[in-house]
Amino acid sequence: MKRKKKASKKKMIAAALAAMLIMLGGTYIGLTMFFENHYFYNTIINGENYSYRTPVEAEMMLYAGLAGYTLEIQGRRGVTDSILSEEIAMEYQWDGSLLRIKEEQRPWQWILGFFREYSYDLYDLVVYDEEKLEQKLEELSFYGQENVKAYREAYISYFPQQKRYKIIEEDPGTELKEEAVRERVREALDNLETSLDLEETGCYIWEKSGKGNKELAEALRQANVYAATDITYDWNGSQVFVNGDVIRYWVEIEKDRVTLQEEKIREFVRRQAEAYDTYGRNKRFQTTDGREVELNTQACGWQTDVEAEAEALIKAVKSGEAIEKEPVHIYTEPAPWQVEIADSYVEMDLSAQHLYVYVEGAMVLESDFVSGNAARGWSTPAGVFGLTYKTRNAVLRGENYATPVSYWMPFNGNIGMHDATWRSSFGGEIYRSNGSHGCINLPYEKAKIIYEYMYTGFPIVCYY
Repeated sequence: MKRKKKASKKKMIAAALAAMLIMLGGTYIGLTMFFENHYFYNTIINGENYSYRTPVEAEMMLYAGLAGYTLEIQGRRGVTDSILSEEIAMEYQWDGSLLRIKEEQRPWQWILGFFREYSYDLYDLVVYDEEKLEQKLEELSFYGQENVKAYREAYISYFPQQKRYKIIEEDPGTELKEEAVRERVREALDNLETSLDLEETGCYIWEKSGKGNKELAEALRQANVYAATDITYDWNGSQVFVNGDVIRYWVEIEKDRVTLQEEKIREFVRRQAEAYDTYGRNKRFQTTDGREVELNTQACGWQTDVEAEAEALIKAVKSGEAIEKEPVHIYTEPAPWQVEIADSYVEMDLSAQHLYVYVEGAMVLESDFVSGNAARGWSTPAGVFGLTYKTRNAVLRGENYATPVSYWMPFNGNIGMHDATWRSSFGGEIYRSNGSHGCINLPYEKAKIIYEYMYTGFPIVCYY
């Protein structure tokens, strides 16, 4: 009995195993038949999963994707554009690749798809109208005039608000290599890529170097030394400022080379001298009787040493100095009108042989006088002068005379005002034939009063 039971149990196990094998075999055969027309699991075509799809279904899926296909193109400065499949009459040109993929997958090997990936890249399936593509390429926004910028090197520029120079970084521009664009676009279309970055794919003529420029940095440093100069001039009583806003016009920058144009500095100094120097300039004067006359100031006043001051200014700019100064002068004797003529001065009308003394704007004295002998060529010169000095009890000496006077007030070399006690009359036409050697002869009492008002530099105005 025990032997019969054991034999029966073995038969049952064998039957079960046989049934399982039959079932597994049937399943395997059934799936083998399924994969006769379907792709294995893990079948990837052009990056998309086509597991369990038939070649016909795969074709339909590819067509569906092509209908809404767009290639987005990105460029510099945020400029973008796109190419739509319908714009270039895009379609598939089947070459049996989808069927060949299925043929390569042996149906009875379907189980391998669960352990490996079957990846395929199909090329040259997409076709499009070449003329339409060329037209679309020419119309891309990247070629629009407003979007095309030429390459520009890094350069140094002056910023007035900061009164200093800065480096403006290079601009690689947006000029494209047209042939490269055509190639990259075609590659993207052929592979049905959805985006194309012109920068990343090397389509621009100029790439940004991103490298530092030591020579340009040194040029910037030198330019800012010049721009840091801050000079305040007292130019004969007028303020003149020299800072970056002025110096920028003297600095020439060519790429990484900075040059201080010294001739422009000399011209600047010449212009200031012309504007503010007073040496030898004529002066317009309103006479007591209401006339306006032009007077020579003779050799007095402020005169700039243009060459010396230009050299000093060049040196100061090269060092970037911040100072207050006066220009270098050849002459520094104040011109008579720099003492306010309207307040205090002696006015001599040589034609009328009459003078007026004004002190602090008020006439304090007037008097007739006798000036230089016109007949003998000793006429008293017209002009604006300052009293040289004054002294008592002087002896005036000439070639044939030695004349003592009580009040001597020279103002133009050996020409001066003094008392003339040997004369009994003054004014009128006396000077024409019986005048002095050039001095102003005054009545004793008048000379005495005038003497009290005089001081060195007191303005004296002589005119005809």
